[in-house]
Amino acid sequence: MDIMTANRLQQLRKENGYSQEVLAEKLGISRQSISKWERAESSPEIDNLIALSKIYGLTVDELLDTSSDKVVIKNTNKKEKDFKGKLKSLLSKANDFGIYPETAKKLMIFPFPIIIVFLYLAFSMIFKIWHPLWLIFMTIPIYYRFAIACKANNKKVFALLIPVPEIVVTVYLMLGISLSLWGYASMLFLIIPLYYWIVLVTKSKDK
Repeated sequence: MDIMTANRLQQLRKENGYSQEVLAEKLGISRQSISKWERAESSPEIDNLIALSKIYGLTVDELLDTSSDKVVIKNTNKKEKDFKGKLKSLLSKANDFGIYPETAKKLMIFPFPIIIVFLYLAFSMIFKIWHPLWLIFMTIPIYYRFAIACKANNKKVFALLIPVPEIVVTVYLMLGISLSLWGYASMLFLIIPLYYWIVLVTKSKDK
């Protein structure tokens, strides 16, 4: 990346009121990556350029147009100070330019719920196991949460969208119903806050 483009990226960041740390958090990358862009030591990947263009309210062409002397100020610098704010900031970056877009598309069009209903009715009528076979329906939200996760544009958002709560609840019900381990199985719910804490405190890296 040439120095003029690097200077423009720095100018856009400053004019919109972002520090390198805050912008890096919004992009789900490291602060060092932002610094390297602004020193012309490396170039943003296409998904990061798309994300930058959305943050600044520009097209990608306008973002890289060093001949432009007009900088659009769209956002103000607001630091998320709590867990909810940080989570909202990360999830807002999930869009159609996912890290697994083709996988997401295939999962969305696949008639998974219809197959689950068919299997439930078939096995229940043949083997008379209406209960606890109804637990098979828990796989539907798990399936679609994973499909949505594939649309995330970085690995951190992908990790946040993985259906961990749904999986934990499903395993809890299976252990409780089949083995009557309701008390011991309840310990599984500790996995949920622990998982999200690990994801949120882990530093993001470029893909």
